[in-house]
Amino acid sequence: MIAATGFYFAQPAWLALALLAPAAFWWGLRCLRTLSTARRWTALILRCLVIILLALLLARPSLTETNEQLTLLAVVDRSQSIPESLRQSSLEYLDQALVNRDGADQLAVIDIAETALIASLPTSVPTDVRIPERNVTLTGQESNLGKGIQMAMAIAPPNTASRILLVTDGNETAGDIKEAARVAAANNIPIDVLPLAYRYDSEVVFRRLAAPAKARSGQTVNLRFVLNSTRQTTGQLQLNLNGVPVDLDPGSDQIGAAVELKPGTNVKTVSVPVGQRGMHEFQANFIPDNASLDVLQQNNQASAMTYVAGPGRVLVLHDNDPTGQRLAQALADTDLHIDRQHVSEFPQDLAELMDIDAVVLVNTENVNFTYQQQEMLVRYVSDLGGGLVMIGGPAAFGAGGWIGSPAQEVIPVELDPPQKKQMPKGALVMVMHACEMPKGNYWGKQVAMAAAKSLSRLDLAGVLDYGWNAGEAHWVYPLGPVGNKKEITAAIKQMQMGDMPDFGPPLQAAYDALSSAKAGQKHIIIISDGDPAPPSTALIKKLQAAKITCTTVAVFPHSNNPAALRPFELIAQLTGGRFYHVKDPQKLPQIFIKEAQIVRRALILEETFTPKVRFSLNEILKGLDTGFPQLDGYVLTGPRGGLSQLVLTSPAGDPILATMQAGLGRSIAFTSSADSRWAANWLAWPGFGRFWEQTLRWVSKSGQSRDCEVFADVTGRSVQVTVEAVDEEGRFLQLADVAGQAIAPNMSAVPLDLAQVGPGRYRAEFQAGGPGSYILNLKYAKPDEPEKTLLVQSAVTVPYAPEFRDLAYNEPLLNEIASMTKGRYLQTAAEDAQLFSREGVTFPKTATPLTNPLLLIWVGLFLLDVAVRRIALDFYAIRRRLAALVRRSAPAKAPDATLERLRLSREQLHQRWTKPPPPTPTPQPPPTPNAATRLPTPTPATFHFRPHKPARPHAHRRPPTRLPNRQRPNQPPPKAPNICNASYASNDKPEKTRINNKRRPTPCPTNRK
Repeated sequence: MIAATGFYFAQPAWLALALLAPAAFWWGLRCLRTLSTARRWTALILRCLVIILLALLLARPSLTETNEQLTLLAVVDRSQSIPESLRQSSLEYLDQALVNRDGADQLAVIDIAETALIASLPTSVPTDVRIPERNVTLTGQESNLGKGIQMAMAIAPPNTASRILLVTDGNETAGDIKEAARVAAANNIPIDVLPLAYRYDSEVVFRRLAAPAKARSGQTVNLRFVLNSTRQTTGQLQLNLNGVPVDLDPGSDQIGAAVELKPGTNVKTVSVPVGQRGMHEFQANFIPDNASLDVLQQNNQASAMTYVAGPGRVLVLHDNDPTGQRLAQALADTDLHIDRQHVSEFPQDLAELMDIDAVVLVNTENVNFTYQQQEMLVRYVSDLGGGLVMIGGPAAFGAGGWIGSPAQEVIPVELDPPQKKQMPKGALVMVMHACEMPKGNYWGKQVAMAAAKSLSRLDLAGVLDYGWNAGEAHWVYPLGPVGNKKEITAAIKQMQMGDMPDFGPPLQAAYDALSSAKAGQKHIIIISDGDPAPPSTALIKKLQAAKITCTTVAVFPHSNNPAALRPFELIAQLTGGRFYHVKDPQKLPQIFIKEAQIVRRALILEETFTPKVRFSLNEILKGLDTGFPQLDGYVLTGPRGGLSQLVLTSPAGDPILATMQAGLGRSIAFTSSADSRWAANWLAWPGFGRFWEQTLRWVSKSGQSRDCEVFADVTGRSVQVTVEAVDEEGRFLQLADVAGQAIAPNMSAVPLDLAQVGPGRYRAEFQAGGPGSYILNLKYAKPDEPEKTLLVQSAVTVPYAPEFRDLAYNEPLLNEIASMTKGRYLQTAAEDAQLFSREGVTFPKTATPLTNPLLLIWVGLFLLDVAVRRIALDFYAIRRRLAALVRRSAPAKAPDATLERLRLSREQLHQRWTKPPPPTPTPQPPPTPNAATRLPTPTPATFHFRPHKPARPHAHRRPPTRLPNRQRPNQPPPKAPNICNASYASNDKPEKTRINNKRRPTPCPTNRK
């Protein structure tokens, strides 16, 4: 539940600003005495409130809410080192302990082994919840407990408290759980530990098989077996060399050597002769006489590898084709060692190719090689400096499904050439059903992309699945040209396959699209677990009539009963397709590629022509400039450009012989055949053997340098590589541009950062990802020959998973993790475990800032404070005005007759009493004497004062009117007149009166002559 717990201040130091409020109050008492009492006290209170509220605003107050939910993040160790019985009991413990919980609590499950995977995201815990028993995605070869803690913290909800439950034995083989625990402690997330306690008291551990890194042909080498035993026991040591048992006890009937082991470390030495050139792998195994004294069988094995130098060897691979035999016969007189093998015998490990100078593929299809083997070919050429030759035929190049394969990277021609002739196109529709197998959706996407990539750009392709929302057949990619394959690949990656109930709708949609498509071959591939209902008979007849073939692939069916798969077989049988029952998902991509080849374009041109020399300076043509015989056909390819070079071409310019420098190695493509199919004239040609000898010599890798020795020391999954550079005279060499890499069994490359640790001595270290053989590839240059790159290769074998080295659980580490994070070390019964305990957890608080509402209140109080001090209100006038407004708004009443008469009488009396008096008559001046009988008397000047008026805006208009002087009663003259109007008459012309209007700064004169 969520409960409010009050508020807090983000910056409480600003609250000290509120101490200014008393000082402001005291200062206001002295400065606001002129105000009335009510206004003064109101202003003082408002000013104090403004200061206090400002302090609160600067302190940033917030309301807080505490979420009391808890999320339990269970990190479950799925490594193979934990005994199965202990794993089951721990899951039962968790199921019982999860009962005691709050209904609002959440649970998340993270599985951990070599990596961390989320089994379930944080969700409310139902009453019948159960931890998954296993995780089919993880191999369990390692224990990276630190990744599990990191993943748990990454998915922890931010709005709930979190608690991690670590279910493990504490034996980590990778990562750093202590560092992850320190991060959890810093985030206040306790880690509870449920220990998976076990201890093996009787056990034998094969620590190491030591063998020399290099040997000479036929040399006898010494092997050292290092074993640890917890008690005295007896058994046999068995040894295999390249898969063949070695008799370690010739004097008895037993192949193995009997040994007696004492408690502690035991070392046994055996001498074994090695064979001819190549990489020799030793595999040792200890078999106890009493199986009860050795519980774990996984840690009873060890392996090592020794490289034996010798003459070059060329591996020729064929698929029941006579071409390989013809080549071997043609090269019989040379010193080349030709090893002809069936394509099914191609090595599964890159280390087995280290003694091969060149690999020749004679008319072999892509489906004969797994994806890993094709990656091996790429690494063999580009990283190990090997040679690759591909010879044409009906099953080679694009016609053999190599379009879009990993090996296309090192083939010197374009397998999907631009269209030059009108050729029939193919149309392919893939129907994808969600198979209930490990990583079903992943494999579904992989096989669909593999099939699409194997088509040419002009072929048609479409992908159908069962839409979860639509509930019917859904086009992931509508049927259309493949093009550059980017659009169809992107669509397949977004595919979400549903559980298809019926094959009818998708097959009907595929039929509708293919029946109207313009293609020479139309094909459908269905992959399913056999659950959907079969299509109708009418739909099958439509597919037959339209000549649409259908192949069905059954993967992990719900029932292994042959009757359950019978509908699958009938669909393929009736439509002319093929039926596959696949139990290994690794084989699915090759099956889809093989089926996609049915619709590929016809890339085979059978016509007689004479090859044209495009580049005569190539070393392959040395001494063969007399002309080449005719060929009767070839596989259509295109020029690749870049580092590739066309040596021979057809009259149309199509590649016949092309070469390329691919990384450290070389590759050659001969698009015609090397037998009587298309090269009958070449077999009778005297230069046939020389041509192929020079071809193989040019492409073969150069010999390894003898200046360097590579040593490897394996400790668990940590491999330390040491390189010693010494010349023939025993002097240390200073190498230049040293670089190296370790190629893992899965063909991934790990760079080696070689650092010089002494004269002619270099060292690097890397972490092996899993057991198997690792190729150590070193390239360098000498200071006196910086342009020449030298190669050195070696191999190191990492034994069984380090999970099985530890014979007991790591109790000290688990205790340290629990105490470091303030968690618990659970050793109680399941009913008392309290997995959802609130002890030590920190509940998250949600803060709601109060700044915005308080800011509005502060602005209002501040304005009110200013208004109280600056604005004086006449409350009596306001009251009168309000009363008048009220009276106006009141409804009018009918006047009373008596009151109306009294009102009229009052108005008449008021007018009579306020009537102004009659005006006083103006006195007449005395008569003027006769001008002839008296002397003229000067006229006194009369002054008129008026207030100053501003000048008119237009000076050219009529001047202002001069007003006569008026003496207003009881009105004083203007205080500051600045206009003087004077009227006067001169002595010589007394009858003419003049007016003088002047602006004077001083009072006007009283007389003017």
